[in-house]
Amino acid sequence: MAESFDAQVDAVVERGGTLWTALHDKPLLVTGGTGFIGRWLLESLLRAQTRFGLDLDVLVVTRNAQAFRAKLPHLAQARAIRLFESDIQNFSLDHGHFPFVIHGAATSAKATFDGEDPLAKFDMAFEGTRRLLDTALRVGAERVLVLGSGSVYGGLSQQVGAVDEQFEGAPLTTDVAAGLGHGKRAAEFLCAYYAERRALSISVARCFSFVGAFLPFNIHYAIGNFIRDALVRDAIVIQGDGSPLRSYMFAGDLVIWLLTLLLKGEKGQLYNVGSDRMISLTDLAFLVRDLIAPGKPVQILGRPGSAPRSCYVPNIGRTRRDFGLDVWTSLEDSILLTATAAGDNRWASW
Repeated sequence: MAESFDAQVDAVVERGGTLWTALHDKPLLVTGGTGFIGRWLLESLLRAQTRFGLDLDVLVVTRNAQAFRAKLPHLAQARAIRLFESDIQNFSLDHGHFPFVIHGAATSAKATFDGEDPLAKFDMAFEGTRRLLDTALRVGAERVLVLGSGSVYGGLSQQVGAVDEQFEGAPLTTDVAAGLGHGKRAAEFLCAYYAERRALSISVARCFSFVGAFLPFNIHYAIGNFIRDALVRDAIVIQGDGSPLRSYMFAGDLVIWLLTLLLKGEKGQLYNVGSDRMISLTDLAFLVRDLIAPGKPVQILGRPGSAPRSCYVPNIGRTRRDFGLDVWTSLEDSILLTATAAGDNRWASW
């Protein structure tokens, strides 16, 4: 499993089948286009445009159009993509018609790593979503997909296991550090309100953890750090005790899930999005080592603590049942595909 990034995108387009034709000549509004998920969406859309002649018109909201053009010139120069410069918290658009809207804007992962104020996270999630939903009404949106987060469930332990959409847990209101989880919950309330009181057709994708090209290798994403260490460092380092349980969906699979929910998700419904294959960070580090750099040492810096073992893994039974979606790409293949993409300087994010 050593496919180039271009081949990986081709595989996404192939799997998408008739999803792409549903977008033919239907303008699409996208926020969060420069992030990890947004870039996969745009790359896949452009490839599908080339293959199927979709006559796409994708308006991408970006905080800094000049920086977008410098970082992603092939996207910025594409005929199918237009840039609209605006901070999402001040975003307003009252012209044009956009049947489909994908709202993925959030504070950056780098800002989180650098210790961004939790209130800034809350404001971005809440105010940005409200601006987006008001805009969706003005531009005649027929379907809106809002990218939420598994952080809405609060701190999860191994006793809870893979969590489903009916789980009633939430971040403690006294947990100031959980600004993202609080903000995403408030944003979900807005989605429910606009679906019920404004007749806006909205679905929410509660996104968990993912892996693939564009994943930063130099911040707080454990799987990215492990892949980086396996590729270029002397040892694979686990910063904690390695006990947390996590799961990872390949970004190519994620694109198909998100487009399916955009086109077919039930109005007002919440859907977990991610893999349900549970693995400890220790086992993950050794798996990455065995796949990429056999024999390289693995160092565990933390000592086991007394706190309950954390578990951030979704139950995806609803999406499997309702739409026939699945985790098509194994964790092993996902790791190898990400490592292959990292070898291409176009896509690496060290």
